[in-house]
Amino acid sequence: MKSFHEQMADYAARHKLLEAGDHVLLGCSGGIDSMVLLHYLKTREASLGITVEAVHVNHMLRADESIQDRLFTEAVCRQWHIPCHSRDIPIPSILETAGGNKQQVCRQERYSYFEEVMEQTGATKFATAHHADDQLETILMSGLRGTLQSGSFGMPSSRPFGNGQLVRPQLAVTKQEIAIYAKENEIPFREDPSNAENIYTRNRIRKNVVPELKKENADVSKQFVELSESLQEDQNFLMEMAQEKLDLLVAAKNQEISLSAERFRSYASALQKRMVLLLLNYLYGGEQVNVTRQLADQVQGMMQSSSGTVFLHLPQNYMMIRQYDYVLFSRRDLEAAPAEFNSPITGEWSGAVNNFRYKLISMQHFEEQEDAVAWYFSETAEPQLKIRSRLPGDRIQLPGMGNSKKVARLMIDEKVPAPLRKGWPVITDSNGEVLLVSGLRPSLHISRFPRQQDNWVLMEQKCEDRESEL
Repeated sequence: MKSFHEQMADYAARHKLLEAGDHVLLGCSGGIDSMVLLHYLKTREASLGITVEAVHVNHMLRADESIQDRLFTEAVCRQWHIPCHSRDIPIPSILETAGGNKQQVCRQERYSYFEEVMEQTGATKFATAHHADDQLETILMSGLRGTLQSGSFGMPSSRPFGNGQLVRPQLAVTKQEIAIYAKENEIPFREDPSNAENIYTRNRIRKNVVPELKKENADVSKQFVELSESLQEDQNFLMEMAQEKLDLLVAAKNQEISLSAERFRSYASALQKRMVLLLLNYLYGGEQVNVTRQLADQVQGMMQSSSGTVFLHLPQNYMMIRQYDYVLFSRRDLEAAPAEFNSPITGEWSGAVNNFRYKLISMQHFEEQEDAVAWYFSETAEPQLKIRSRLPGDRIQLPGMGNSKKVARLMIDEKVPAPLRKGWPVITDSNGEVLLVSGLRPSLHISRFPRQQDNWVLMEQKCEDRESEL
């Protein structure tokens, strides 16, 4: 069996975590994990050709104990001749003023400070003391929460951070091996009593689940580290492929994204899932939005059809609209009243409304167009069709229904958001009757398939320009 030093050296070399000339900043809590890693790195500064510094954050959550953690870390660093940077961050005051999840706020504040110190010191690597057991716990927690499919499988050995890389060289070893190293080298450390509290899911997994797994296989943690690396490689490959396909699929303009549902469906489900995550991340940019599995599934599900019009409200006032094959993601001022419009439909393309435009043509002159949909109907004379905004009292005679139905009621049934209903376009025939509620439902007088009596065609085409032209 390889020694602690051999395992650490092999892992760091295989993943290129520590290289000659690196300036390494280590996040040090004063606990056994970070103190062992600090000692290991310091004693190998010369052989590795690196420079080591430490950084400590006092979250001010445990009164005098927190202060003692900081003083202890600073004292050991002085003894070992390691520069140490530290800061007291008043987490209780931040939570009282701004609220939020305590663990998330702690992590956000300390990592912000870590980046600051990296920039000040010119550090190229930021090292954390996560070990193989931490990896096992992380994967088990992700499985319990159902979040494995939305990100990388466990913690990566390295990732971009600040102006350099965050590295986890200690994933090579287990907690037990760290404890043995600490004992053999007489490493001082402090215990955080919160690590024993059963209120945290991770602690319960650590105390109750992991020991049972190790009874079945003592090397389970290291095997999960290897499994994680293999699946992360697969994930990275699939994400790169999904990004390539998405770049070919979407058009972006003015914080809006559009794409074809049919083309989206042409890709494998594994790519679709990742394309949705990339799409939503692109949509929100730097905004803090929790993209849940349920939300991603809803977005993917809406693109499995190209019939009718469907809506999905997204966080931060964004909306997804699929109108036939055309899919639009945008942030809209839904409180603004839409302008009313009323325009004839002729043999020339109309202005764009709700991303579509229309023109009228007789059956004898009709030729199918690949990028347009044909609606067939009959008129004894040349039709006087109009496209206009919905009016109070509008009704439509739907196929299979004895009585006409209020268009307003139809929009409620089709889940059209209330602020959009007033300006929703309808197409009327020569008698002013509603022939088609654009993007929603046709009347019984118009059909997607030609019938014996039909002599006119209403052509419908998706527009590249998404702004209304009427």
